[in-house]
Amino acid sequence: MKKPRISLCMIVKNEEHNLPRCLDSVQGQVDEIVVVDTGSTDRTVEVASRYGAKMVTFAWNGDFSAARNVSLDHASGDWVLWLDADEELLEGTGGMTLPELAASTDVDAYLVPIQNMKADGSFTAHFAVRFFRKLEGIRFEGKAHESVGDWLLRQNARIAQSPVPIRHWGYAVSDGELQRKLDRNLELLMAQLKQTPNSSYVHYYIGMTLIGKKDFEGSFRHLQKAHELGPETPNMECLVANMIAHHHLHRCQYDEAEKWARRSLAVTTQQHTGRLFLGIALYNQKKFAEALPLLQGAYQFQRQPLMRRRSDISLEHAHGEKELLWAVARSAYEVGRYPLAYQFLERLSRSYSPDGTVALLQGLCALAMESYRSATCHFQQAGALGASWAVLGAPWVQALLRLDRADEALRVLEDAGASFFHNEKAGSIFTTLVERCFESQRIGALSKVLERIVRNGPTHPLVLDALAVCRIKAGDYARAAEALEALLELDPGNPEVRRRLAAVWYGLGDRERAAHLLRHGRSREAVGAMW
Repeated sequence: MKKPRISLCMIVKNEEHNLPRCLDSVQGQVDEIVVVDTGSTDRTVEVASRYGAKMVTFAWNGDFSAARNVSLDHASGDWVLWLDADEELLEGTGGMTLPELAASTDVDAYLVPIQNMKADGSFTAHFAVRFFRKLEGIRFEGKAHESVGDWLLRQNARIAQSPVPIRHWGYAVSDGELQRKLDRNLELLMAQLKQTPNSSYVHYYIGMTLIGKKDFEGSFRHLQKAHELGPETPNMECLVANMIAHHHLHRCQYDEAEKWARRSLAVTTQQHTGRLFLGIALYNQKKFAEALPLLQGAYQFQRQPLMRRRSDISLEHAHGEKELLWAVARSAYEVGRYPLAYQFLERLSRSYSPDGTVALLQGLCALAMESYRSATCHFQQAGALGASWAVLGAPWVQALLRLDRADEALRVLEDAGASFFHNEKAGSIFTTLVERCFESQRIGALSKVLERIVRNGPTHPLVLDALAVCRIKAGDYARAAEALEALLELDPGNPEVRRRLAAVWYGLGDRERAAHLLRHGRSREAVGAMW
């Protein structure tokens, strides 16, 4: 069987610096190189010729497809690979090569994973038909974002996913250069829109370009128009629905984002972006049980090598790893899957700068798993990193009490102050601490801590109540009365406080004040009973 010949087809202009990297990457994988030059004024033609390229000159007319089709017209191969000068072919999974892919008799084209590098070293990924059989009549379409993909779909071509990826360096540029590229693409797309005003394809790409230009309202209008016109393929329907979901996420309209993500997944389930956006929408609605498997799956997808990612849509969006790790951990914690939450928090703490919120949640997970020493270490770290006492104080004291470290628990209570009681479980934890102090004869130490909290105010009723008991146990009835008077001011209708205060005054010999308190209390209770 005759070995298929492969043509590399390119269009270039002033790419002398990028071309060597690109052309070196295809050595041994292509049989000819066709380069269409659209008006270079540097050494582009000389560099390409050095690699044995067949050079074609084409006067730029503002239409990328027109230039690409010229390269097709001059290609003699059975298969075509198309690259831009700022791209390079990477090694395939298991050493797979283009000639091996071209030898397949039951595939007409390959959807190639493309790694779009950013200036910070991170990347996003999309999939595009970049390697295809040179079928009769095949043409590129679109003034910008040109592709043979739609042509192939109309022919019911057999399309598989390529294990050989491409790396794209075009977005790893300064913001100014990126904006110039976006402006160029927008100009071409607007020109195409005049010719085909009812093209959902054109409206979609205008919407995508406007996102890059931070024109979110304009982007949303064009994406809505793309949806209204009815995308021509399931792929385009998913891309449009995903980006509308993205806009609703940006606007914090999470129920709408959920609706559009589900619409996309109803069309194509084998995709990452729809699940990712649905997970984010559910997470922000506190639907943690539903969000968890989606977010965990999204994290695992993004960790896979690019060539192993499987998708039935051409553009997959990424989410920041730090944010994704946190969302998985928080969701797992909220549904009681503490070991899983702790595992993701460990990954987060290892990979990023220390964070008080992360350390706090690690402590809460360890506490839930009854790993009290670990919990106290994480709470200590969270405190050093500025975590709020309102959420940190109570669980930290709880962990210390489990370790019988009451003195340390008292110090944490003192540092937390009134903020300690902002936690919904603070009351029961405080009561346990007080009981432990009474049992271990730490009444003096407890009393000093409570007095400092009262001085710094505002004071929680439980603090005044415990302080009164401490003073009664110490025989200091006059100061116990002060604490109970303050407690009665906070809760004037509490008959139990009134009776205890009356008993203290009675013990101090002030029977008249004690009787007044009891009489007044009975009259208030009688009025309450009437109503």
